[in-house]
Amino acid sequence: MNQHLSTPSWLATILLCLAAVQAVSVPPGCQTVAPQQEPLNQVRTARVSLPNSLFGLIYASVQTDIAFVSLDGKLGDSTLGVLNTTTFPPSLIHQIPLPAEYTSVEGAYGIALTSHGQHVLVSIGPGLLVVNVTRAIAGSSDAVVGAFNGTVGDQMPGDAAIEVTVSSDDRYAFVSQEYGAVAGVTPGNTDVFKLHKPTSNGSVSGTAISYLNLGGLVVGTALSPDGSILYAIRSPSVVDVKNLETNPAEALLSNVTSGCGPVRVIVSSDGKIVWVTARESNHLLAFDSAKLVSDPGEALLASVQVCTSPVGLTFARNETRILTADSNRFNYANATTGLSVVDVHAALAGKQAVLGRVPTGLFPREFSVSPDGSVILVADYASEEIQAVDVATLP
Repeated sequence: MNQHLSTPSWLATILLCLAAVQAVSVPPGCQTVAPQQEPLNQVRTARVSLPNSLFGLIYASVQTDIAFVSLDGKLGDSTLGVLNTTTFPPSLIHQIPLPAEYTSVEGAYGIALTSHGQHVLVSIGPGLLVVNVTRAIAGSSDAVVGAFNGTVGDQMPGDAAIEVTVSSDDRYAFVSQEYGAVAGVTPGNTDVFKLHKPTSNGSVSGTAISYLNLGGLVVGTALSPDGSILYAIRSPSVVDVKNLETNPAEALLSNVTSGCGPVRVIVSSDGKIVWVTARESNHLLAFDSAKLVSDPGEALLASVQVCTSPVGLTFARNETRILTADSNRFNYANATTGLSVVDVHAALAGKQAVLGRVPTGLFPREFSVSPDGSVILVADYASEEIQAVDVATLP
């Protein structure tokens, strides 16, 4: 034993260690306006105006110069926008009308791409739409090839679909119904649809399997890299995909407390870390994916203060950076919108991790990263703009 280290020093060291553990093991409380961050004015960005508020964004996987955006016209006037991404920022080249009977209450929101890149799935009020990628790029009026309603038996369908996630084998789609099957009665469902193979004329049919009620407002979802786990936010809830596909009522593995108002989730490429935005805490949270099931109370790895009301999040630079879309969703005075740039390694080491704020338009909400990782598109929902970010200029 080191005789020169006094008992008070030992005690102080232990107390400091306990304080550090406590700081990361307890989720953050609620917070209205976050502290201001230094603007990163050196980051190259450019914006383009669109005809409606925009929500989901995704790059095509086969046609690398194309991306898609859901344009939320509401009241039956929503479209899927087709973007030419060879310019910076991209340009809108087509708008594919979406069936009014599916978008008359809530508009088009989240979008996802099947693994083979042939179809875009669009979440709409009661379920989802399927859009043929080739036809959409051509601006064809018959690009919408499937429409699914969430009615299962006598259960009323939800009408507030937010995100859609496709199983890794493209056989199932999971739709987050924020308010559940009946708004105000059973909040928070994940609806399950089985997707059938396209017919000879290209149409896609499906079957509504059932739903998993998660007992809280369900918004963002993400799959583990191997496709075996679905992370559904607002908890996060950890869901077994195999059971979800066949017997949803038995699919829930765990629920985890994660600050105030968690809304979006992404998973590291090795599947070990789950990242969540806690919108009403103004924090970015990191969880050990294994402990989310085995030891939920000890799963929290990092808690990073970002700016006001973070919603979307994305990786950049080979997962060494995370950007959060700090939306100021509730229009607080003296709060700014922007993208917090977070150093991932510093965050996991418990060090100062926010490198600054990229200025944006109003209510930045969702992201999509180009196939080569060089450009990030941001949906500035309230200012009706797409903002392109040059990744090479990020700190």
